[in-house]
Amino acid sequence: MFGVLGDGNLPIVDPLVHEHGARYVAAAREDGAVLMADGYARAGGRLGVATVTHGPALTNAVTALTEAARARTPMLLVAADTAPGDLRNPQAIDQEDVVRPTGAGVQWLHSAESAARDVVTAIGRAFTERRPIVLNAPTPLLGLEAGEPAGTFREDRTPMPAPRDDQVASAAELLADAERPVIVAGRGAMGARDALVALGERTGALLATTLKAKGLFAGEPYDVGVCGGFATTPGRELIRRSDLLLAVGAGLNTFTTDGGRTLAGDPVIVHNDVRPDAFGRWTPVDLRVLGDAGAFAAMLADAAAPKTGWRTGEVARRLSEYEYGDEYPDGSDETGLDPHTVVAALERIVPRERTVIVEGGHAALSEPSRGLSVPDPSGFVFPVNFGSIGLGLATAIGAATARPDRVALAVTGDGALMMNLAELDTAVRAGARLVVVVMNDGAYGYEYHNMLHRGMDTGLSLIPRPDFAAVARAFGATAVTVRTPGELDELKGLVADPAGPVLVDVRLTRAVRTRWFAEHENGLDPAERDYRPRYR
Repeated sequence: MFGVLGDGNLPIVDPLVHEHGARYVAAAREDGAVLMADGYARAGGRLGVATVTHGPALTNAVTALTEAARARTPMLLVAADTAPGDLRNPQAIDQEDVVRPTGAGVQWLHSAESAARDVVTAIGRAFTERRPIVLNAPTPLLGLEAGEPAGTFREDRTPMPAPRDDQVASAAELLADAERPVIVAGRGAMGARDALVALGERTGALLATTLKAKGLFAGEPYDVGVCGGFATTPGRELIRRSDLLLAVGAGLNTFTTDGGRTLAGDPVIVHNDVRPDAFGRWTPVDLRVLGDAGAFAAMLADAAAPKTGWRTGEVARRLSEYEYGDEYPDGSDETGLDPHTVVAALERIVPRERTVIVEGGHAALSEPSRGLSVPDPSGFVFPVNFGSIGLGLATAIGAATARPDRVALAVTGDGALMMNLAELDTAVRAGARLVVVVMNDGAYGYEYHNMLHRGMDTGLSLIPRPDFAAVARAFGATAVTVRTPGELDELKGLVADPAGPVLVDVRLTRAVRTRWFAEHENGLDPAERDYRPRYR
């Protein structure tokens, strides 16, 4: 349980720790506690739990709750509440009204008699609704004798129905006409990996994922990585040349289609999902297949004719020889490092059994998302669903706590780190196996390059930062500052097996724009701007 103590939740935390053996990690701020529970759930694949007291403690957590709700993270936030009608308490607030706009749910602790049932209900809702549930606990109930236990919640996943035979047959007919198919798997296909790999082998399809399913096909020879705006160069080129896109459990939003660029070749689109409302929400498709992803992949593999498709020696060679670091000439200069060079070095020196946590911003999001590999989808944590910066460090602490067997690699920006710098203290106290890489350009980097492109005063975005390495050492972490390419590889011994938090303050040049920013700053060209996917 991650949390911040207050008078309202003291009666909750103390007995949990001393009578029930819970491990309590004290965060510096309430939003940090919620983000840690979020990262813990995402990396560990189990319920995240946080606790805060009432009033301003809950309002402090609003941004973190919104991020977790948009990430569809199963989480329980135990929030104390002031006594009903207590107008003298300055922390009194309608907590349900605070929670509602975040997208999280609220479960009231109704009475001492119903308390156990209410808790079980809240946990059940967190899993079945795939979102945080705030257990609102009025303080007058705390300390009373609870009613009889209501049992333990067990997550029983309801089997999804298989797709109809005629839909599978239609998909097989479209595959028979395709010469260059690609399978794009999203988070809805997490349990269907083996079936999708077998389908790809039979039909000659390339394997790709959405950003949030990054790593699903790690180790497969025809894995082209992420589809869309964060694709590698060979992955992007191959996917754009495909004549059929089979989306399984993927929403086909603007990131996955790269604003339409991915579909510029006008491929046939087959979309499989278990949610009827997923079809056509972002991208019109040619065939909708409602049903379980694993069942669909297995049925389609049986129905489809075997083909070579993309699976040639030339394609295999190109994918096996690809290295992110080979894509970019080093643009480092006397003022600092090229962010692409930094990401390429991290890919080389950080152990492959890792959890990567990215951050919003110019240098901390796009290139780490593109250039850092992960062993499986739980190894990639993306706390940018609300478009906020400043959420990465706390999320990484939770992820590191959930998976201490892996090195947690958090890539953040200098502006983002300043927003949650206090949680470095939490990382040290928790002994997190965490490497924090600060992409430090002494500015709000995205705004700097945006203002530069627009002819605005870039000086408004420049903010001299403190010596992050010195600050981290004051907290008790190991820390270094890196300014040149040669110093990057010298970090290998430091980041290979950290006993506790390590901070690397990487000084960047502002003379280099990331590839993603350079590609998107001018928007789509006229042909792509006019492009609209159409129904066939």
